[in-house]
Parts: sequence; structure tokens; C-alpha cells
Amino acid sequence: MRRLAGSVLALALAGCATQAPVAVIGASRSSLADVQVVTSPGGITAWLVSESFVPMISMEWTWQGGASVEPPEMRGIGWVLAYMMNEGAGDMDTSAYGARMEDLNMKFACGVWADWTNCGMTTLKETADESFDMVRLAFSDLRFDDEPFGRAKREMIVGLQDDETNPKAVASKAMNAALISGHPYATVATEATVSAIQKADARKLMAQLMTKDRLKVVVVGDITAEELKPKLDEVFGSLPATSVLPVVPDAQARPPLAEPVVKELPQPQTLILFSGPGVRREDPDFYAAYVLNYILGGGAFSSRLTDEIREKRGLTYGIGTGLSIQPHFWRWTGSSSTMNDKADEVVTLIRENIARLGREGPTTDELADAKAFITGAFPLAFDSNTKIAQNLIGFLQDGMPADYVERRNSYFQAVTLDDVKRVAATYMKPENFTFVMVGKPVR
Repeated sequence: MRRLAGSVLALALAGCATQAPVAVIGASRSSLADVQVVTSPGGITAWLVSESFVPMISMEWTWQGGASVEPPEMRGIGWVLAYMMNEGAGDMDTSAYGARMEDLNMKFACGVWADWTNCGMTTLKETADESFDMVRLAFSDLRFDDEPFGRAKREMIVGLQDDETNPKAVASKAMNAALISGHPYATVATEATVSAIQKADARKLMAQLMTKDRLKVVVVGDITAEELKPKLDEVFGSLPATSVLPVVPDAQARPPLAEPVVKELPQPQTLILFSGPGVRREDPDFYAAYVLNYILGGGAFSSRLTDEIREKRGLTYGIGTGLSIQPHFWRWTGSSSTMNDKADEVVTLIRENIARLGREGPTTDELADAKAFITGAFPLAFDSNTKIAQNLIGFLQDGMPADYVERRNSYFQAVTLDDVKRVAATYMKPENFTFVMVGKPVR
């Protein structure tokens, strides 16, 4: 089963803004994506980029609600439900459903994140009617046969077992335990919670989660607005109109720890994860913070941390930072790996560079380089139908208007050196960062 890639989330990060969504009918044109807002006769709304150059159609859709709304005693049920979405529907079992998708040259799969449940479909124009009908069948008559249901649970349990020796998974759990233990974001699936999941539970979650009122849809490719409207009702018409989901509270981070949390794993390198207070996506300072992050560690080949720790000292192959802007927890995060006997040195250098950037702010050249890269690289996110659809879904999740693609770069261009220095002075405080080490650091 294809699991949806992280590009939606990455672009959601790049796409956040302060505006509320607005209805755009006959949206103004953009050199990147001409986004129309289409509403079906049944009231289902979608963003559409109609392009006939390549005879293919990509559709991405999402519901607000993910792992964070799962019952704690059945954590992992969203993953199991997502797994089952292409494992048989109507009179087709897993084998027949998969064979039919192959015959149609279509791809269809779903995935679950902390706050969202996403699905995606790609199809050829010539088989689009049949492909849309396959997706319709999944929502109207999903099978939940014994074999794939049991297989889904077994695969998830194996994945959880693998996570016990996966440095990234161990570090993430340790960081959540240190900062937000007890919050839904920090609640993890276990063999017991996955084993407890029954078919009736998954069907109930499907009815609660996959509703019309929480549905967001993007379609890109060789299809017109008039062709799309009836397809939206065909595919999603059987969904419940609405439902009630648990309310996820904002996470309140505990005070930062003065010393790194150490989790021992027998490996030659130590993974270092660090996290400090961040910026909410609707914060007016978001764009300045995004630019600042590029300067600190967001640039793949040029950043303060890369220059000081990799290039000058050769202590790591890579180090990076990012803005984590989950709806209920917003953080400045970063990670790196180094030799076990150099872990403390790398942590010290990270702290020193954060402090220096907070005291002095960036230079004029750093600001110019960051803005040039952030705005110049943006069109690369739109070089295929699937990328356009996935990235536009990210903007929809962020509450962006349909013409956001046109506006986005102007927000970054408006960031001034004073803006970035002010944000740096507020957030670049090493004493507010918590560090986690996973490996066998020599201390």
C-alpha cells in the first residue's frame, strides 16, 4: 500500500499565512497554478487546476482529524483504517480490487497523520470514469475482509517493534515524553492497542472521521469544472454529512531541560534532536521566522549550523532545523548525527550558534540569500500534477485562499532585516531548547 509522502506537510509549513480562507469563483490566473473553486450540485467544494497538456488527473483529499483523535485504548486504528481503503470494496476482494486498479493504471491509497487523514488518486484521462468509481466504491462499500484486516494489524505491530531500535522514533518519543507527556500528540500505539482494534471500531471511526463537513479536495489535470462537479458527488456523496470528534487541546510544553535526555542504543553514531518554542502558523511573525529558520539550519547546503558544524569542523554529514506548526503544538526543531565521542561538542556548538543568532541577528547578505532561495525554489513544487495537488492540499489545510500561490512569495519579500532580528531575539535562546541524544554518547 502506498503511504502518502511527507511533501504535503512540508509544503503546509511553507504555505502558512495569516489570512482566513476566502471563496474565489473564477480565480485570477497564476503562472504557477490557475486555481478554480468548484462546487458540486450536492455542495461539495474542491480546488481545481484544469490542465489538458498531459492526459492524467490527480486528486488529493483530506479530512481534519487524525491519530490525535483516536481512542487511547485503540491507538493505531487510523493507520489500520487507512491501510484498508484499497484492500477491497463491493464485490472485489483485495486481489480483485488491486488487479482492477492495475488494469486502469490508477493509484489510490490513504495515510494518517497526527491531525489529518489524507488520500490520493492518480488516473489516466481515458480511464477516469472507472477510476473515480473505484474510489466511490471504497467509501460506499468498503469490505474489511479478515485477511487484509489481520495483515494490517500485523504489519503495524511489526513497525512498532522496529521503532524500538529506530533512532528517530526513539528520539521523537523521548522528546514528546519530556515536553508533552499525556497529550494526544505524545500518545503512541502499542501492540496491545493495535491488537484490540476490531472491524466494527474501524467502521465507526470511518463514519466519524470521513464526513462531508471536514472534507477538503484538490483536483489537478485533464478535467474541466463541469466534468468534475458530478464526480465530486459520485465519489463523496455517500459520506455522512457531519459527526462529532474529540476536541484536541493545545499542548503546553514543560520547562526545558538543562541537560540532554539520553537514550542508549548500540550504534556508532549519536542522533541529536532539539526543540524549542516556535511560532504559530497564524502569527504575523511566521514569515520572518521561516526566513530565520533558513538562516539557522533550514538551508540544505548553506546555513549557520551547516557552516559551523559540518563545513568548518567535519562533525556531521548533515544538520537541519525546521518550524513544526502542528495545530496544537508549535516548535522550533532540529536534528543531526555525529560520532558518539563528539555528541557533547555538537550540542555545545548548536547552543552557541543559537545564542549568537539571537544576540546579533542575521546579516544583510544572509537575509538576501534566504529570501532569494525561498522564493526562487517555490516553482519547483509545481512541476507535476501530483505535486501541485499535494501542495495545494497543504495550503487548504493551512486555511489559505485559492489565490495563495500567487501571493505567497510577496509575503517573504516583505520580510525586513529588523523583522528577522526581532524574531531572533525572541526565539533564539538556547536555554529554552531541550535536547535528546540517542546512541552511546561519550559524556
